[in-house]
Amino acid sequence: MKAVLLYGSRRVEVSDVPVPRPPRGWALVRSELSGICGTDKAFYTGSYKLFKSPLVPGHEVVGVVVEGPEGLVGRRVVSEINFPCWFCSYCRSGMYTHCPSKRTLGIDFDGGMAEFFIAPVEALHEFRLEPELGIFVEPLAAVLRALRLKPVRPGDRVAVIGSGNLALLAVQTLRYVGVSVDLIARRGSFKAGYFRGLVESVVYVDEVGDSQYDVVFEASGDPGALDLAVKVVKPMGVIHLKSTPGSRVSASMTWAVVKEVNIVGSRCGTFREFEGAIGLLERGIVKPRLDKVYSLDEAGEAFEASLDPRYFKVALKP
Repeated sequence: MKAVLLYGSRRVEVSDVPVPRPPRGWALVRSELSGICGTDKAFYTGSYKLFKSPLVPGHEVVGVVVEGPEGLVGRRVVSEINFPCWFCSYCRSGMYTHCPSKRTLGIDFDGGMAEFFIAPVEALHEFRLEPELGIFVEPLAAVLRALRLKPVRPGDRVAVIGSGNLALLAVQTLRYVGVSVDLIARRGSFKAGYFRGLVESVVYVDEVGDSQYDVVFEASGDPGALDLAVKVVKPMGVIHLKSTPGSRVSASMTWAVVKEVNIVGSRCGTFREFEGAIGLLERGIVKPRLDKVYSLDEAGEAFEASLDPRYFKVALKP
């Protein structure tokens, strides 16, 4: 089969590799579409060191089961990205996304930027909409995970830092739960204008005031954005960290302590958040944006395009 192989900083090849064979309890899925996410970009630029090389990236993936349980074959599915052992203390206490023995699709286990990928049956969720929406289930589930760990409250004033795909999903989800949302973006951001009408206001980084927001979602991918979040959050407020840029951050922890800020890290969604994300997409409550689709043979061009500040989402199609 044809697959995208990532070897390191801006080293991408498209090669023929063997079709993966699903072990017992797993399924073989024919990839239909795979999105390029922030972590993929960090791997590609080298700010996030690869866990394996070469890696077939891609965990924002949707496809059709071609081998597996009879009831799943022929069905379109999206996959959770954590493949745990189900026997350790983390798994048995419900924390399976933190299983120390887990394999993670597109991170340390070959993902969906290929003609086929494999996943455990219990990680697969049926998806009845078009593939162009299926690639947004995983990042939307990550937004829902943050809100489950630390929900917003009625009357909270909320800011989302960033103007990319994750910010777009977060803004729509926060509006749905009924809070007022501002977008904080770089002056000159190509995408910030798209948010007008979705948020109360677009505020630029160089004009935002101190201690204005009860809750701040950091979704920019900028390692310096945590410092901005500490600045703009109110005393005893909440900062949700959603970026995984791979590099170290610098922030005023003194002010985080003085303000008694609650900093909440959250990662990918569990079964519950995946089902919630599918529901939001099926009901049209969250409407993502896909800008460009490339073939696998155009993987290098696709990764470069994903870094273009004009685009929310770039995807690869076998």
